[in-house]
Amino acid sequence: MRRAMRFTFIACLLCAQLPALAAERTDKEVVQFDVSTREISIQSNFTGIEIVVFGSIDSAQPRAAGQTPYDVIIVISGPKQALTAWRKERVAGIWMNGASESFVSVPSFYAVLSTRQIDTMAAPTTLKTLGIGIEDLRLGGVEAEGLPGDDVFRAALVRLKEKRGLFQQEEGSVSFIGRSLFRGSVDLPANVLLGRYKAQVYLFRDGQLLSKNDSSLEVRKAGFERAVYLLAFRYPFIYGLAAVAMAVLMGAVAWAAFRRE
Repeated sequence: MRRAMRFTFIACLLCAQLPALAAERTDKEVVQFDVSTREISIQSNFTGIEIVVFGSIDSAQPRAAGQTPYDVIIVISGPKQALTAWRKERVAGIWMNGASESFVSVPSFYAVLSTRQIDTMAAPTTLKTLGIGIEDLRLGGVEAEGLPGDDVFRAALVRLKEKRGLFQQEEGSVSFIGRSLFRGSVDLPANVLLGRYKAQVYLFRDGQLLSKNDSSLEVRKAGFERAVYLLAFRYPFIYGLAAVAMAVLMGAVAWAAFRRE
């Protein structure tokens, strides 16, 4: 009897706390988002595409006195690749590759969009821990040729990526529509690498990370280019025979067309 009464008492306590737990869960801000396209097909006439990221804040709270507005950071990153930065050195009047540093985890594409200047939205330690921003991007630098790591190599690599449109940081490019809706867009250039891209959205207020959400999109070849790409990587021997046969055929056609009687 006592055991039954004890279980009944515990059940009543749990039932009494359920509304409070539900209210606590409802009051927590959660960022939700989507991208305008999840599959990008690249053909011979591909010149780039604009990707629109749009989302909302569930359970958005009104701004209190002295409180900063919501801040949103959007990060889109491509497949990782290994790259080496070389320093040009002049030897006997000839420019040659000298010292170098390898980077084993370089995003093939990296774009950061934000509602305002990133370093005003959160503490530098927070941004560094999350790896947000080109300055805090983890590239996996590995010193080569026994030389100590040098920021010059990293700076050169970042500069080349930015020049090709593969590294982008657009502060103030995310805009709010009302209190909880937001949008931003990023230009994906024509020279992007194929593969799966990751999209991440961070929600901040008063320097605190309130919510984070992830998604993905796929960049792949389409049409005849896709058929050739798959043939080359899945059946390299057949691809090589086809290339040789095509070269022989073109040579025979050229010989027949320009031969002298």
